[in-house]
Amino acid sequence: MAVTRRSDLINTAILMEAIQAEVAVALALYGSPAVVQNNSLPVNTISGGKIKGGDTVQVPYFNSLGELDEIATDGDSLTPVALTMTDESATVRHFGKAVEITTWAQLKAMYADPYKEAARQFVEMSKRAWDSVLIDAAGTSLPTDNVHDVWNASVPVTVNWDSLVDAKLKFGDEQNSIVLMAVHSKVYGDLLKLKDSTGRPLLVDANDGSLPKFMGIPVKVSDRNTKIPASGSNPAKYKTRILKAGALALWTNGQPTVKEDEDILKDSDLIAIHLYFVAHRYNRTPGGTRPGVVELVSN
Repeated sequence: MAVTRRSDLINTAILMEAIQAEVAVALALYGSPAVVQNNSLPVNTISGGKIKGGDTVQVPYFNSLGELDEIATDGDSLTPVALTMTDESATVRHFGKAVEITTWAQLKAMYADPYKEAARQFVEMSKRAWDSVLIDAAGTSLPTDNVHDVWNASVPVTVNWDSLVDAKLKFGDEQNSIVLMAVHSKVYGDLLKLKDSTGRPLLVDANDGSLPKFMGIPVKVSDRNTKIPASGSNPAKYKTRILKAGALALWTNGQPTVKEDEDILKDSDLIAIHLYFVAHRYNRTPGGTRPGVVELVSN
């Protein structure tokens, strides 16, 4: 008599196709244009080996041509400038999830299409992972010229209109295309309390499912934004990030792998889902000379 393994209840090919379909349309950071998202991260390295977490890859983009040249005297010539490619290094991140057969059986009982539901849940987890790593990448090794620190150990300074104006000025004359402000929930509460001279809130909620806006900038709330806990007599620090279009890159493997195996120690069968991606802050925004991120540090 043939023995049917519990893992035969799952068609891994169907599950993989369902996940790939969901990943293909999933967007990081609420679909903000602050992120340049591409799903073409290769499966293998140039040498043919399999890409794995911790590998270093190159994220290319075009150099800026700089400013226009002035022709001071009639007959003078322009100086040709080459449009070249530069490469910035970034690290491949590896995330995944393992599902036991017992969990799969529960999904089958609860949903008409357990493959679609499993794919949806995995992609939601993926988006949370993307957002977390992108927010970290935004502030990693950020030049001091792009940091506005108003934090005070003795007299707390919370985020306000003027401090955000000063933070935006860190972009200099490249303040165009500011598209997102990522804040901790505590900072979001501080923004909610800000009002104009007539008592009207400065944070505008669209009530249409879109992100609320402050100074015309969409505000994404996530406690993945850096909070440096209080230490001794020093209060906590909160880091708010202001982002321009194209400031960040998310390079994903649009074909997550689904693998099946047995856990002989537990006598159970598992499905493992693996996702590889690169989250990177560009050294400068397209056509600009500065990074597309400014960090405001406050109480």
